[in-house]
Amino acid sequence: MSAKLQFEPPMLQKCTALFFVLVMAAFGFVQAVHVHDALAGQASPASHCSLCMVAHSAAVVTRASVAPTPVLEADMLATSEPQLESRLQVASSFIRPPPENL
Repeated sequence: MSAKLQFEPPMLQKCTALFFVLVMAAFGFVQAVHVHDALAGQASPASHCSLCMVAHSAAVVTRASVAPTPVLEADMLATSEPQLESRLQVASSFIRPPPENL
């Protein structure tokens, strides 16, 4: 009896990952061996083949936007004198008595 690992991915996930690895390897192989012998002497042999057009097209260069720098503003806090005595104005008749012990 073999113990199954707790975090072992399911079989479908393994098969999907293997499929995409094989697809990437196939595309790499096709790109490496894709040659046009009849058009090798021309200035632009990539003008008729859709695979060559995609492989040789340049990416559009765009400027990266930069977030504005945060500005820290320091303000002086108003300070007051410490309160040394209570300013609570409650009559003693309104104070709740302590709870009764049962």
